[in-house]
Amino acid sequence: MKERIRDAGRRVARGVAPTVAASLESLPALDSQVAELRELVASLQARVDELDGEVQENRRLNRRLAELTDVVQELLLPVAQRDDEKVDQLLREYSAGL
Repeated sequence: MKERIRDAGRRVARGVAPTVAASLESLPALDSQVAELRELVASLQARVDELDGEVQENRRLNRRLAELTDVVQELLLPVAQRDDEKVDQLLREYSAGL
């Protein structure tokens, strides 16, 4: 009985407002798509967070590499000039900075 009443109501709704009836019939499919999209957004957000951490680590390593390059440059000039005292001083400062 309920099913016949529903069918009759659907027929009336299709006759009076066909686009509204079609929209209402597509709601379950849309709900499913929304759930899938929410899962996708959550997984993408997790991946963005992971990549952000990797970028921060890369920045830290690049900064450290730049510091080491500066130390090497500071060491090469005194070595080239045979300034052993300056080389020893720079090595002590570098070791203290570790």
